[in-house]
Amino acid sequence: MYGEVIVGVNMLFNYAILSFANKIGNAESPRKRLVLASFVGAVPVTLFPTSSIVVIITFIGMTVCAFGRTFEPWKKSASMVLVGALFAGGMLTAFQYRIHTFNDWITVLTYAIIAYASLYYMRKKWLDVRIARHVSELSATSNLQIWGATIQMDVFVDTGNGCTEPLSGAPVHFVSLKAVEEFIPQDLKEQLLSWDPVSSPTLSHFSSIYHKDMRLVRLQTVQGRSWVVGFKFEQWSIVTGKTLRPGYIVLTKSDRRYPEGADAILHVSAMENLNQERGTAHAA
Repeated sequence: MYGEVIVGVNMLFNYAILSFANKIGNAESPRKRLVLASFVGAVPVTLFPTSSIVVIITFIGMTVCAFGRTFEPWKKSASMVLVGALFAGGMLTAFQYRIHTFNDWITVLTYAIIAYASLYYMRKKWLDVRIARHVSELSATSNLQIWGATIQMDVFVDTGNGCTEPLSGAPVHFVSLKAVEEFIPQDLKEQLLSWDPVSSPTLSHFSSIYHKDMRLVRLQTVQGRSWVVGFKFEQWSIVTGKTLRPGYIVLTKSDRRYPEGADAILHVSAMENLNQERGTAHAA
């Protein structure tokens, strides 16, 4: 029983660190894969905790399992795993003698909460620092694939757009309705234009065939809170050759406030995807 507990604890901390690296490195590894990698990393070090060779081999095996065998993506994500492990380990060491409980499970849970909270804080600050080094806005040309069509449009990235889909945390981009109107299926367009989010903030108004690619998104604006419909896009690529993370678009009838004559305002995370070296492609 003791061995199973140690494996479970190691899995918990492995998963926290792998999730951190997954977000920072934009690896997009699925949750099941991270869980499996956490298990791969937990068992050997439980059986051979004092062997440096086992630790090194286990680290390589765990990160390959989580992020794949392609060298460059693996190197980037593995580096983030090391950074996350060092940071979380430092935080746990600092709190180790300040936490006193009478239950081992509560102690482990407390350590897990500290690890997750510290890694979340570090991820947020990491992104803030990188964004601070870049310009706060960016324009580019892109190709949006949705509803079986490829739509060319000018996009604008603004650090003020941090909207995400609440369930998945996927980024939400705002797109001018007139830029995509002719590509929207006719029945879907009619349903969208007649949808009343105030009286019925649900998707039951729309045909069920579209539900799997739709989500309700809650917006907070100066006018107050409101519900909008987000549509999952197939792919969104920039002329630089970069591809945006999977996400959703929200259609707006008015684009008068879109800067630089853009057809869409991208989520702030797009600044990382548009960067060829550091996270930003500057538009002349």
